[in-house]
Amino acid sequence: MKKKQSVIITLISTLMLSTTTFPIIGFTNEQSSVPAAPPDGGGMGGADTMTYDYTGELKGSLIADNQEIEANSEKQRSDGNDENTALVKNGGTLSLEKSTLEKAGASANDDNSNFYGLNSILLAVNENSFAYLSNSQLTANDKGSNGLFATDSGTIYANDNTIATESDNSRGMDATYGGTIIANKTSVSTKGDHSAALATDRGGGNVSVTDSQLATQGSGSPLLYSTGDIEVSNVKGTATGSQIAGMEGYNSIQIYNSELISKLTGTTGSDPVANGVIIYQSTSGDAEASTGETANFEAVNSTLKSATEGTMFYVTNTEANIILKDNTLDFDSDKAALLTIQGNNANNWGTAGSNGGKVNFIGINQELSGKISVDSISSLNLVLTKETTYNGETEITANEVNTAASETPITVTIDKTSKWVMTADSQITNLNLETGGEIVDEDGKSATIIADGETVVEGTGSTTLTVTGTYSTQTNLNENNQLSEPSIDRTDFDQHYHLSTSFTNESNTTKTSNTKNTVAEVTSSVKKPTTAVKSNKQENYPLWIAFGGVIIIAGALVLKKMGKRTKRRH
Repeated sequence: MKKKQSVIITLISTLMLSTTTFPIIGFTNEQSSVPAAPPDGGGMGGADTMTYDYTGELKGSLIADNQEIEANSEKQRSDGNDENTALVKNGGTLSLEKSTLEKAGASANDDNSNFYGLNSILLAVNENSFAYLSNSQLTANDKGSNGLFATDSGTIYANDNTIATESDNSRGMDATYGGTIIANKTSVSTKGDHSAALATDRGGGNVSVTDSQLATQGSGSPLLYSTGDIEVSNVKGTATGSQIAGMEGYNSIQIYNSELISKLTGTTGSDPVANGVIIYQSTSGDAEASTGETANFEAVNSTLKSATEGTMFYVTNTEANIILKDNTLDFDSDKAALLTIQGNNANNWGTAGSNGGKVNFIGINQELSGKISVDSISSLNLVLTKETTYNGETEITANEVNTAASETPITVTIDKTSKWVMTADSQITNLNLETGGEIVDEDGKSATIIADGETVVEGTGSTTLTVTGTYSTQTNLNENNQLSEPSIDRTDFDQHYHLSTSFTNESNTTKTSNTKNTVAEVTSSVKKPTTAVKSNKQENYPLWIAFGGVIIIAGALVLKKMGKRTKRRH
């Protein structure tokens, strides 16, 4: 019996100690990495690509492997195929200042360079691996040579650098599998195809850039390409052979106080429609690791200029929030639509007939112009708030296959401060027009509104809005109509370089101090950021261990008493 009691007490002790971590996890506010459910007919698609799975060799001319290395005012060069010029891995730290990094030699496998960073100029791989780069020049002239590449939770901090790549599949900055790149005062130039200036790719990544210049020349080389999180503030960029931005999956792009330009008039890469910004979902699986419940594109106090002759915003086979506040949208609305949401028959982006888009398109103190076109398998929730004016017309087009018809293709909500200047007769499904909000023709005269076959507003102007569903004079705005805060924390970056580059969604400018570190200061400030999650767990361990001890003692006393009763029965 004593042996049996001992075994039971041991089991209770083990159970208590093993379960004390569950409440601790609850207190850390950690977010689940499980992606949200895909839209009907879409699907995140492809293979399971959320986990870093490269098992091959990593090579570099300069390597920091689980050690700290400082190499300032030096020239590093790699001429080997699939070799990095500089490599930090296995928790190493590499500090470079006033350095020149050159890369020649190509990648033998596109996936290895695109997703794992082989053949990059600088690669940071594995958790707790950190690279610090400042006042340096990086150049690459062969295929598959990305500039800065962070993967498998590796981190790169870059301040006051120049990055130039010459060939295809050679992005300026790229983060995959939870890698993070934070940069400031960086000039990025790419010339090849499929070479975005800033990118996140398979497995998701984080890129935050301030006070920088971007330029791309190739096809399929937008300024921003996201299958993770990309944030820019006070950035200027020009793409000559691609659109401004592309986003795949339920991920995010946030643009603040910036000027981004695309000079392309036609299509680029494999896009089915010419566009200034594309938001979509393929079936490659590269965007499987999503960072939100929908794709999220936000622009604040910025200029987005495009020469497109297709559509400024194009959404297909995904769900998206597009929030615009205080921006200048510069495109020819006589040649291009403002927004097109539709299914497609290209690239295996979903199943034709059920691969439309679902979009919340929100204007906040925003001037909007151009046609809005939504096909019969898609849906739009257009929200005009806080003195937003929309000049244009809406249309609902028939999808050729149409196996998953939308019940509400277009819903329009206009608050009491906003206005729709309807340039031609239009048709929508539902209308929420708050008292004080306006729908007028180009002469400022009220439009006629017909809802469910009845005239609810007898206008004096020349245009008519037909509402096939519901008509209301109330609005119901929710959190989907609000800007989100930047999600990439720049605190450690600013502490390391003695700067102030952090920004919010209301910032008018990115504040960058003029304080510069000396070589000694940079060296002494190199540290690996710790997380609040770890400290929270450590602070709670004594409490839960003590609690477990009390339960163990109480259990022992109960078992002792039970043991006596057992003896009596026998």
